Amino acid sequence: MKVLKFKDHIHIHPLFFLLALSAFFTGAIYEFIVLFAIVFIHELGHFLAAKFHGWRIERMEIWLFGGAVVSEEHNTRPFIEQVKVILAGPLQHIWIFFLLLTLQAELGEHPLLTTAFFYNQLILFFNLLPIWPLDGGKLIFYLTNQWLPFRRSLLLTLFLSFTLMAGAGIWLFIEGRWTLAAILLTAFLLIENVLEWKRRSYTQMRYLLYCAYQNRFQLKTKYVKVDPETCVKDLLKNIRANRHHMYVLKQSPHFYIVDEQECLHAFFEKKQAHMKIKDIPKIAL
Repeated sequence: MKVLKFKDHIHIHPLFFLLALSAFFTGAIYEFIVLFAIVFIHELGHFLAAKFHGWRIERMEIWLFGGAVVSEEHNTRPFIEQVKVILAGPLQHIWIFFLLLTLQAELGEHPLLTTAFFYNQLILFFNLLPIWPLDGGKLIFYLTNQWLPFRRSLLLTLFLSFTLMAGAGIWLFIEGRWTLAAILLTAFLLIENVLEWKRRSYTQMRYLLYCAYQNRFQLKTKYVKVDPETCVKDLLKNIRANRHHMYVLKQSPHFYIVDEQECLHAFFEKKQAHMKIKDIPKIAL
C-alpha cells in the first residue's frame, strides 16, 4: 500500500484515511481531528528526540492510534539513547494532560475536552502495550537485548507480541467489542508482525553488518568456551548489543582465543559462513 507524503519525512498510512472517512460519515470529524492531533504530537516527540541524537530518519509514519519514526539506526544506537527516543513519545501525553486540565478549568466541561482526555489516555496506554512495533514492543526488544542475543531477543519479542494479540482478539470477540477501528488496528498490527517475522533474517544480517564495523572493544568482554568445530555462522547468532565475545578454543596441547570481530571478518569479508572457528587464525587480520 502506498502512503501519502507531506514534506520530506511525514507519511500518512492509508488506514488512517479510512478511519477519517468513517469519522466523516458518522459525524465524528471533530473527534477525529483531536485524535490526529494527539497522535501527531506523540510521533513528533519521537521524531525530535531522534533528530536531537543525530539519527538518520527515513520517515515519520502516522497510523490509526499511533505511528512510527522509521530509522535504520533504531537497532544500532546505545541502549539509553534508544530508550530516550522511545519514551519521548509517551512523555508528550503528560503535558497534553495538564494542558487539557487547564482548558477544562478555564472553559468548563466540554464534550471535545472529554474526548481529548479519553484519546490521550488511550493512545498512551495502547502504545505502551508490549506488541511490536508499538513503543512497548520496542522497549521489550531493547531490554531483552541486554540479556539475550540479538536474534533471540527479536524472536522472543515477536512471540510475545503474537501471543498478546491473540489474547486481545479472543477478549474482543467474547466481549463483543469488534468495532471497525479495532478490526483495522488488529489487521494492521498482525500484518506488521508477520512482515517483521519474514524479514527477521534480514534484520539479523543488517545488525551483524553494523557490528562488523563497530568498535566493540569498548563493550564489556565475555569469554566463552566453544567447540573448535563450531561454524562461524552459528557463533554469530550469539552476538549481543552490550557484550564483546572472545571465544576460547581448547586444542591439545594448547588453547587460544578468537575475537568475535575475526568471526565477523570471516563472514563478511571472506564470505566463509561455514568456516570452522578453529580455522579462523589462518585468515586473521
